[in-house]
Amino acid sequence: MTNILLNKSNFDEYWAYESLSPYLSADTKVLILPLSFHESWITDSFEWHERYGRGKDEYEEIIRPFLSYGIPEKRIRWINYFEDTQESCLRKIRNADLLFFTGGFPDWMLQRLYDLGIKEAVQNFDGIIMGTSAGALIQLEQYHLTPEYDYPYQYQEGLGLLSGFDIEVHYEEDLRHVEAVIRTLEDLGCPVIVMPDEGGVLIDGDRFELLGGAFVADDSDLDDLYRTYDYLSQFGGWPEY
Repeated sequence: MTNILLNKSNFDEYWAYESLSPYLSADTKVLILPLSFHESWITDSFEWHERYGRGKDEYEEIIRPFLSYGIPEKRIRWINYFEDTQESCLRKIRNADLLFFTGGFPDWMLQRLYDLGIKEAVQNFDGIIMGTSAGALIQLEQYHLTPEYDYPYQYQEGLGLLSGFDIEVHYEEDLRHVEAVIRTLEDLGCPVIVMPDEGGVLIDGDRFELLGGAFVADDSDLDDLYRTYDYLSQFGGWPEY
């Protein structure tokens, strides 16, 4: 299995293109699993098509980078939570080279994998598993959520495809993110891969490659992180949410 952890659908940009080109080609069969939507966003098949249907903005945003790698639209398939059955989902997974998990809410995504009866099939998939934001987090055995509109700081269970580290998605050097990295290092005692929006990580067996501006923070970085946090604290507290 190859794992690609990202923030956004911008992985066709210069900071990722060269590294990912060996994994994404015109022959790659992609399966999009948009299962991370909040229950208030989409409640039925009609609303699903209004968001992810062909020609819709989100549809175009998700497939655009794959097209940039020469993957034709006909090789990109989707799982529709409201229309697909377990059988059709499993068939699509078997026929895919790459599973792509979209961003959103990782806990909703995990629940829908259970609902569709495909969690085990994803865990046993031997191709490329790729995801943005929540779709990156869910690949881990355990991950933290940095506080924002929808979540307090917390830990959640993932698919267990990767372990031994955590990730900080959508990183900006502000109080919220710096404190989350500090807390995760102190709580879990494992390295944190810090990923700004133009950043990610590629893991292919023993190969581990940071993409773009991503970097690894560990216990040896805590003093510097505390100094950064103290400096940022001079300019005010947490942003309003």
